Amino acid sequence: MKKFIALVSVSLLFLALLFKSLEWPGTDQLLILAVGLFYPLFYLFDLIVEWKTGKARLATALYFLGAFFLAEGLLFKLMHWPGGNDLLIISLGLVLPILLIVRAIQQPRNEVTARFSVLLFIALSWYSLFSLLHFPGKVILLVAVLILAMLVVLYELVKKEGQPIFQLVKHRHLVNASAIVAFLIIIDSRQISVRALESEITRQLDLQEKIDQELEFGTQEPFSGDAKFIRDIDQQTADLLKTIDEVKLSIIQEVNNGIGPIRNADQQAILWEKPAIASKPGIVTLNLSALPNKTNVDIPMYRLIGDNLTVLNRHSVGLRIWNDWIQLQTQFQKAVAAHPNLDSTSRTQLLGKLQKIQNHWQEQEYKPYHDFRNIHWVARTFDHATIVQAIVRLTELQYEVVRLRTLVVG
Repeated sequence: MKKFIALVSVSLLFLALLFKSLEWPGTDQLLILAVGLFYPLFYLFDLIVEWKTGKARLATALYFLGAFFLAEGLLFKLMHWPGGNDLLIISLGLVLPILLIVRAIQQPRNEVTARFSVLLFIALSWYSLFSLLHFPGKVILLVAVLILAMLVVLYELVKKEGQPIFQLVKHRHLVNASAIVAFLIIIDSRQISVRALESEITRQLDLQEKIDQELEFGTQEPFSGDAKFIRDIDQQTADLLKTIDEVKLSIIQEVNNGIGPIRNADQQAILWEKPAIASKPGIVTLNLSALPNKTNVDIPMYRLIGDNLTVLNRHSVGLRIWNDWIQLQTQFQKAVAAHPNLDSTSRTQLLGKLQKIQNHWQEQEYKPYHDFRNIHWVARTFDHATIVQAIVRLTELQYEVVRLRTLVVG
C-alpha cells in the first residue's frame, strides 16, 4: 500500500506539471489531490511503518510533522490560502531544525551518508522556501544542493558498488525529491521573463510621460472665471496621486531596503523627481531599471491584497486605493452638479459621461478569476505581480485619475 500511494502521489504531481506546461485546466485540482490527499496518506503510512519498528520514534514523529507541514505550506502558498506562511514557518523554522538536531545526535559518527543527507534535505528545503518567497541568495543554496547531492550519490556508488541505483533510494526520498522538483518548476513557471520585465519598465516610462502631457493639456482650457472649482479638483486629484505614490515608494523601500536620494536622470538612481507643489497634480518619476530586486512578488501582494486572494484584507493598501478612486469619481460628480457656470445641457452631458465611467469601474470590482468567483479588482490586478508590475499597474491607475480630471476641468 505504501509503494502504491508513493507511486500515485508522484504520478499526480508530475501530471499536474504536464497540465501546467500545456496550460490545461485542472492543474490546481491535481495539486490539491496530490499534495492535499495522497502525500499526507503517504506520510501517515510511513509514520506507521517506522513507528512499529520501535526505533527512533521521536525522529520519526518529527519527520512526519516537518514533511507534512512543509508540503501543505507550499500547497497553501501556491493556492493563496490563508495560513501558508505559518505552515512554512512551523516546518522550516521549528520542526525540521529540531529533527536535524535529533538525527545528528542519534547517528553514529561513521555514518557519512546520513550526515550529508541531512544537510542536503535542509538545503533543498531552504532553497524551496527562498524560491517561493523570492528571497536573495537562492543561487548560493542551489549550488550547495548540487554539491551535496553529488557527494551523496558518489559516496553511495563507491561504498555500495554493484547495487542498482534504485535500491539506494528510499520511497520517502523519492516522494520528497519529486515534490520539491515539482514545486520549483511550478514556481519558476510563474516568474516573469526578463523580456517581459523590460517591457514593463518601458511601459512605466511611457505612462509617466503621458501623465505629464495629460496634466499639461488639462490646464490649457479651464472653465473661465472659476479658479476655486479648478483648485478643488486639482487638490482632490493631487491627494489620490500622492496616496498611490506613497504606496509605490513604501513597497520599493521594503523590497530593496531603501530608496536612495533623488537624482534626476541618473541611471543608477531609483527616484528621479517628486511633484514640486503638493496642491498641484503630479506623480513621482521613477527609474525602475535601477531596482536591485525587480522580481519580488510576496511583498507587493501582501501589501496590496493581504493573505487571502478571495477575501481582501480590509487594511490592505490596495483596497484603500480602490475605495479612494471610487470616492473621487463621486466627488467629481458632486462638484460638476454644483458648478455655477455650467449650463444645464453641458452639466447633463458631463454628468452622464462621469456616471458611465463610474459604472464601468463598479462593474469591474468583482469578477470571476481562474477557478474563483467574485474576486476583487485589486486581487485580480496584483495577483502574482512582481514589484515592477505592481508599480506599473498603480501608475496605470494614476493615468486614469488624471484623464478623469481632464474630462472635468478641460
